[in-house]
Amino acid sequence: MHIGGHMRTVLKLVIPWICLAFISSACGGSNRTVNEVPTDSTASSTTSSEDSGQSEETVSEQPETQEEETAGDNETEPETEPETQEEETEPAYETFGDITWPCNPGDVSGSTAQGVTDDSILIGGGDDRGFVGALGLNITQTDTLKAFVEKCNSLGGINGRQIEVELYDAKLFEVSAVWLDACPRMFMMVGEGFAVDGFGEESRVQCELAHIPSWTVSAAAAHGPLMIQPVPNPSDRIPLSMAHWVAENCPDCVESSATMFGNFGATIETKDKVLASYPSLGFEFDVNLEYNINGEDDWTPFVLALKDAGAKHVYFTGACLPNYQAFRATAAVNNFQAIYTTDANFYENACKNANSDGVMNNTFVRSSFVPFEERDYVKAVDDYLNIMETAGGEVALLGMQTTSAFMLWATAAKACGSNLTRQCVLDEAAAISEWTGGGLHVPSDPGVNEPPPCGLVLELVDDTYERIFPYEPGTFACDESWAASFTTEWSEAAQLDENRVSQKFVTE
Repeated sequence: MHIGGHMRTVLKLVIPWICLAFISSACGGSNRTVNEVPTDSTASSTTSSEDSGQSEETVSEQPETQEEETAGDNETEPETEPETQEEETEPAYETFGDITWPCNPGDVSGSTAQGVTDDSILIGGGDDRGFVGALGLNITQTDTLKAFVEKCNSLGGINGRQIEVELYDAKLFEVSAVWLDACPRMFMMVGEGFAVDGFGEESRVQCELAHIPSWTVSAAAAHGPLMIQPVPNPSDRIPLSMAHWVAENCPDCVESSATMFGNFGATIETKDKVLASYPSLGFEFDVNLEYNINGEDDWTPFVLALKDAGAKHVYFTGACLPNYQAFRATAAVNNFQAIYTTDANFYENACKNANSDGVMNNTFVRSSFVPFEERDYVKAVDDYLNIMETAGGEVALLGMQTTSAFMLWATAAKACGSNLTRQCVLDEAAAISEWTGGGLHVPSDPGVNEPPPCGLVLELVDDTYERIFPYEPGTFACDESWAASFTTEWSEAAQLDENRVSQKFVTE
């Protein structure tokens, strides 16, 4: 089945999908917008529509502060020059996307909080790169954090304070040890993401360490206190942009859908969110198949079950390689055709490069970030890629999420000035009513843990990704009717208060 004119191992198998949190926007409770520099970029435009606790690395580079440039210099001398003429000028600061870099010289001082001195700020980042089942897991986010810390320091730091960063390795299951090491030393954690974050949330909450993560997984972490997430993935909300797109382009799919999900907590939770929300649009899920996240010896029984049920649409949650690829190859052998919808983790070089034979065609990817292919249209994407190319780090969608988290933290920290405390940073971040990471993703309200009703759809076609909806590069489609709220066993277990903040690990 091919619709539309344009449409045509171990735990390494699961984690890449987890990394992509669902972008959120929200409403109310905010009073400041960060959009300081006008730009011709269309990055934020929308169309109405439908280590065991030990840090592995330390970045503490303190390059000499760049000299401030001056603007407004006269190219010609006036006929009559006063004896003394001094023109006050504003420094010309560099931009990232459509915002001014929040990093520049300053003269703040004082040990205002743990990890803060007169001239430095100590933050932590982290990933799961040391997990033996998938060495290098999610290292792209720490590659990104290092590169952006170095860039920020080269511009003068945060009001003159240089940033020092320690990069933790949770090795998948040692998240609690990470927090126990970070708690007595770090000012905050920034741009981190741990695949099994639920294992460490109790430690973080009880030591009251604030953070601005790139993404979260467990319901408790996604609703955790002392946390602002620029790309929220709450347990009780989901944008229905993909569901609406499927319903419009494949009406028969609504009455004959299925899910496939790995036997892993995060994939199960994501599947449950789909099953809790899609039926509001009339979707009927006839079959829900759980597969072994470590791989299946034979995918034929899954294919036959879908075929017998007459499924025309399959929502697949997990990893592209190797499980999804193996499943699709088996589907082709058995002549089973359907459309397949996935989450943004399927937007990755490894996945498209593995599809040179086209066996995974008819795969549609929901995303809230501008794809790399549109760097010529969106300055923020080009800026991110240029910084990473200069630093020599690997680029990934996960890296753009880390970029948004770091820039949000830096923007809030700068606004705190001499009053640099954790609470001030959280308050300033929450006060930003519209945040796009400079134009990287759909507009969100960081102070409200709700995803915006926006998105875009990409199609995997051979070894490329093609924008399917909306068609204009650099844009997103948004519609208030795409907002969905619900309750699942996961959100109930998180013990949310009236503000949807988890009280599961909060003590009196």
